[in-house]
Amino acid sequence: MFLANRRMTLLFLCLAGMEATWITPFWLLIFALAPSPWASYAGVLAGLLIWTLVLELLSRTGVRSPAYDLAVLALMAFTSLLIVWAVLYRTAPLGVVGWLLRMFGDIFSSGAGLPPAVGLIAINLLLWQRATAATSRDPSFFNVGVSFRVGMLLLIAGAGLLSLLRGQSVVSFLWLYFTLGLVAVSIARINEKATEAQSAGKMLPMRRFGQLLLAVGVTIGVAWVVSSAYTPEGILRFFRLFNPVWRLVSPLAFALLMLIGEMLSPLLLWLEALLRRLLGSPTQSGSEVAPVGPVATQPGYFAKLPAEVPHLLVDILVVAGIVVAVIAVAGFLLLYLERVRKGGLRDEVEEEGVERVTPGGLLERGARALRNAAGLIRRFGLGTHLLAAITVQNIYANVSRLARDRGHPRHPAQPPDDYLPVLVQAFGGFEDQLTRITAAYMRVHYGDHPVSRDELARLREDYRTVREGDEANQRMTNQRISE
Repeated sequence: MFLANRRMTLLFLCLAGMEATWITPFWLLIFALAPSPWASYAGVLAGLLIWTLVLELLSRTGVRSPAYDLAVLALMAFTSLLIVWAVLYRTAPLGVVGWLLRMFGDIFSSGAGLPPAVGLIAINLLLWQRATAATSRDPSFFNVGVSFRVGMLLLIAGAGLLSLLRGQSVVSFLWLYFTLGLVAVSIARINEKATEAQSAGKMLPMRRFGQLLLAVGVTIGVAWVVSSAYTPEGILRFFRLFNPVWRLVSPLAFALLMLIGEMLSPLLLWLEALLRRLLGSPTQSGSEVAPVGPVATQPGYFAKLPAEVPHLLVDILVVAGIVVAVIAVAGFLLLYLERVRKGGLRDEVEEEGVERVTPGGLLERGARALRNAAGLIRRFGLGTHLLAAITVQNIYANVSRLARDRGHPRHPAQPPDDYLPVLVQAFGGFEDQLTRITAAYMRVHYGDHPVSRDELARLREDYRTVREGDEANQRMTNQRISE
């Protein structure tokens, strides 16, 4: 999906930027050797894009399980060790095993906090998991919206913890996340509409792309201006404007509180007397518990063993812990790959079996007509181009209705270019006319290319030819039936 087309590539780049934005605060929180926030963000984003590209290319090779699983495990182990060496032990030769022994020694002799090598391996594993999810997800408008909301909550949580525990502010990440998120949501919506129109997946025209970036920039700019005023100092300045009102209302409010206090005074006195009676009552049990003396402790079992035995047990436990950790990570990777593979197969089956149903109620049809009219006005304005677009849509609707009456209906989810052969079959001998009508309809319905006056006259003549030919064929058919 990452390399499907240019529009999808731009969408996945925005999603990767969003993922890196909420991952970076957690990375700064757990990794003490992390560089500055923006340098860490660049590193996380680069790792996420590399993993996404590698997994996309690996899936395109057609490698199946278990070869695919083994390849991913090998890549995970190799990249983890390479990252640990590049960050922590780059002064040591890469081909020498000594730095590996030093790495394991640093892991198990580390004091408080997460060992740096474990943190690097964990971030590599997280980036692999997010890249796997990115290459296997359906980039629909709904899924991108869910990812936007979940990532926003994670970013707020991570930035809050980082500010509380480390005193480091990453508020600028919030503006970056909202910018990328709005662009991603907009592209997902455009891609959804283009998919319905059977678009080839070309890049947005520069004019439309500039309009999209301008809308996002204006939205983020207005939010930034409002947020700069929405501070504790700004709120206090706002409420100070009402000081004359407070000075006028405060005596009345104080008198009202005194009146309420006088009205509640009997109830409060009764509650006070009730509490005194309850607190002054004797306890239900006057018995005392006998003190328990200290229990004599016996010398430990390991004290009777030789001094070398406890150290040997510690070494065995360390090795066992390493083996268990490696097995757990490998099992997690295999289970996650199996889950992703099964999810992809299930999505393919559901995609083949589900058909979009167009609602047919009166209100739904009216709402669709209003949306269609608003879209035409937005694209063609109020003028001759709008009237020509409406005329082309009416011509195509009449041709489709005639074909439906002859037993060749158009499926609600069927694109016009796929329905063209059915129209040619319904109206034999009018292929050129039907091709021009279909092409003009797709131009005005899915695009913003206006129809000229000469083209509209030609389309009207084509529709008249098709309709008269259909009526002639119907008369001939009726005559043969009557004979």
